[in-house]
Amino acid sequence: MATSSSLEDIVRAIAQSIMQAQHMVEKEQVSNFATFFTDDRQPTTIDIQLPATHSTAKPDDMVHYRLPLLALVPHSSLVIGEAEVDLDLELGDFEEVDRASDSDNDAILTQTGKAAPAKKRATLMVSASSATKSASRSIAHIKLKLLAAEKTEGLARLIDDVIKGQGMTDLVQPSAEEPGT
Repeated sequence: MATSSSLEDIVRAIAQSIMQAQHMVEKEQVSNFATFFTDDRQPTTIDIQLPATHSTAKPDDMVHYRLPLLALVPHSSLVIGEAEVDLDLELGDFEEVDRASDSDNDAILTQTGKAAPAKKRATLMVSASSATKSASRSIAHIKLKLLAAEKTEGLARLIDDVIKGQGMTDLVQPSAEEPGT
């Protein structure tokens, strides 16, 4: 068998690559999200004038309205919702390798009274480089499907709080400024 690795290492490398890609997507989204705030972390807003609609408003009365830009555009989180990896691997031998010590796991096992795992573990060695269909070799077709977990409600709550801050700032009554009144 050509260069071989443990199946565990291949799966871990694929998972880490997908997690790193998701992390890069999330960092880009946070960077984009930050454009909706000023340097002092206040929501970027625009002030507009709208016709006054309250009961005592005159036909020309206007209100100043502060509108956060965050409320004007849709926000959705991009996630790698499903990643499917399809590969053929040549199966190799089982090798005994030292089990890595996991002090957190060992502490939990001690507290719960469970027996510690064996010092050695069996690892299936595989090779992706020589995985061609041949009657003399054992070939495994492996399909990994990774799904994203639910996202938190933090972004939705923040947007909701920012939107609650929008509204009228003051009333402009042009009719009160007319000459002769």
